[in-house]
Amino acid sequence: MDAIAAQVNELFSAELPNTKWATDDETRREFALALNGSECLPAAVVWPTTEEEISQVFAICNQHKIAVHPVAQGRNWGYGTAQGTSAGQIILHLKHFNKVLEVNESLAYMRVQAGVSQQDAYDALVAADSGLQLDITAAGKHASVVGNVLERGFGHTDYSDRFANVLAMKVLLPTGQIIETGMNMVADAKAKHVYPYGVGPVINGLFSQSNLGVVLEMTIALQPKPEYNANAIVLVRDADVAPKLVATIAKLKKDGVVSSGVHTASLARALGEKTKNAPGQWITTASFSGPKKIALARYKHFKRELNKAVPGLRILLLNDFRWKILSFLNRSGKIPPIAQLEQVLDLKLGRPTDIPLKTLLDFESAHSQLKTHEFPACFRWICAVSTAEQSHLELLMQTCREVFNQFGYGERYTLTNVSPRAVVLIANIRYERTQEEIEKASRFYHALDKALIEAGFPPYRSGSGMFDAVRPYVNEENLAVLQTIKQGIDPNNILSPGKYWIDHPAVTEDQQSAQSA
Repeated sequence: MDAIAAQVNELFSAELPNTKWATDDETRREFALALNGSECLPAAVVWPTTEEEISQVFAICNQHKIAVHPVAQGRNWGYGTAQGTSAGQIILHLKHFNKVLEVNESLAYMRVQAGVSQQDAYDALVAADSGLQLDITAAGKHASVVGNVLERGFGHTDYSDRFANVLAMKVLLPTGQIIETGMNMVADAKAKHVYPYGVGPVINGLFSQSNLGVVLEMTIALQPKPEYNANAIVLVRDADVAPKLVATIAKLKKDGVVSSGVHTASLARALGEKTKNAPGQWITTASFSGPKKIALARYKHFKRELNKAVPGLRILLLNDFRWKILSFLNRSGKIPPIAQLEQVLDLKLGRPTDIPLKTLLDFESAHSQLKTHEFPACFRWICAVSTAEQSHLELLMQTCREVFNQFGYGERYTLTNVSPRAVVLIANIRYERTQEEIEKASRFYHALDKALIEAGFPPYRSGSGMFDAVRPYVNEENLAVLQTIKQGIDPNNILSPGKYWIDHPAVTEDQQSAQSA
């Protein structure tokens, strides 16, 4: 046990006798390991069950200048898993904060604690016999709702811009003070859970992708289940037309024809090893929901415009009836992509699934409750943001292709129309859990991150061990403002120092000197 772990052991024994915590090597190693193969050893892991216990942890850390890093479920796959921002930190694991506090049918929102998983949220909506659905992601059944929303993950439905649907938050600041955002800031306000702006400066955004507070609760807008829902599946044979296709979809989003998240994935990404011999093919998924006549009219316009812009596409519409026929015909198992098509349907209906994890890792036994060391291989995301201009998308793809070819990795991409104007590229690699392969992968994704940023395509999110790639390119004036806010909110710099480049420089130097000593 190292010095910081021994210190934490002594402090917690004296001051947190009724709180569960651990400093043993096995627990610390599990939280040290990320799915990308890197390690960052914490001093301890603590599992509080009440807000008072969290406040006690922060009081101890403030007094003794020990850094603390919160995680919700600790399943931030491909972006650092449950790692802290540096070694020697206390991991504050919020998995016991797993209550769905309210499902409001008439105002279409739910209030959840930080540790609520996608499956927890779905089960609560089913138990309430609700006519509402939550937009979810492909991170798996047991990934945190709040954790993904705070990292600005995006989903598949008309509510796919997940952070835009945050209505209010309850936040514990590093000093131990608890605040509420939105109209919750005003006592007895009738609109306290439905008006995110409140009165005065809007501060919700300060707690997204930051180290300025620990979000304990979140109120999230829900989508009423539509009268009719169908999924458009677009099959693309020519690899080179993907940028034009995605640019055309952006126009359809600007025109109001498409309102869902739209994902265009290479088949290698969508189907894994099943299509490793079919490079260059793509599949696009979009959903059309609402009154049946309106949804079908929008789909017909969508199909007509895509066929005009990109001839040779195959465009299918899968509604419930057609899906049942397809499932019946596949009783013999002769349609290999059926499970992957099923995951698309599940995600667009707000049903959590672990199928994407199986596909991404090419591991049929994968599920979202595995411990990191139990996964058979390593995995890492690379992401970048572009405009929806075809020329920009072509440059984006060319930049990726050159680095993938240089290192010999198979290309796996998704291009997502996250808004009418912006597109996010997600790429990934899977590699063996050997030191040689881990080091090669590290060289690859550092090279690709650098190439993308220098070409004008920075990432939309980052993670543990990945912040340094972006830091040199961030505007110094922006950093100065963030540092000023950090110094006011976290004077001892104890909350995830360095996360998204936000730091308290003077205190950081003292902490580094103390760790070295």
